[in-house]
Amino acid sequence: MKCWGRKVIHEFSVTGTQHLAGNGENQDAICYGTNKNYSVISLADGVSCCKEAKAGAQIASRSITNFLLKEGSCFLQFEKKLIAEFALSQILYELKEQAASDSEKIEEYSSTIASVFFDRKRRKLLLFSLGDSMILGAGNGKCRILAAPSDSSLGCYVTTTEHASTVVSVKVIDLGFMESIMICSDGAWTQMFQRNGMKQEVAAWLVHHKFKMLEEFLLKQECFDDCSFVSMNLQ
Repeated sequence: MKCWGRKVIHEFSVTGTQHLAGNGENQDAICYGTNKNYSVISLADGVSCCKEAKAGAQIASRSITNFLLKEGSCFLQFEKKLIAEFALSQILYELKEQAASDSEKIEEYSSTIASVFFDRKRRKLLLFSLGDSMILGAGNGKCRILAAPSDSSLGCYVTTTEHASTVVSVKVIDLGFMESIMICSDGAWTQMFQRNGMKQEVAAWLVHHKFKMLEEFLLKQECFDDCSFVSMNLQ
């Protein structure tokens, strides 16, 4: 857990059983940053079949975090389409540089990416999500989905997919009732829901910021996929 003044970032990540069985590495990557006026949390999930999935996830999460810390306040006034294009183009630029340096195809660095930018002065949030991660908001005794995962039944759009910016979910919302916000990889949120609703105990933990309880719960599930979340206190 990292603390900056009154702001708290909480992160958790555990390697899925599919990677442990093959002596593989955790391919989720979390990044976050803060300055006087803004905070950003990001989570990328590397595509398992790609050789450089972990590196690609690390680059994507770091790239968008730095980009939003620098430009996020300006983006609050932009059209959603432009936000998606600018942020994704920055990620692709850094992925291409790494791929060229490694003499690899850029597709080997594919990942999903989700990020939240928080403007403390304006009390506004910018949500960015490409792929099957989930963004949740909690406060005032309630927990709700702010950005739902994409339908991945026929495949999932990722950072290197052609025209991926056209399917990025971008939202600018007022802080409102929210006291905290969380990004979950698909390996995490699939364990937190039952049928079409969040498990009651999970919702209670999120509302009351009991993230250690959520960690213990997820560790007991022996998740097949890498399981990660990052949360930010907004109050």
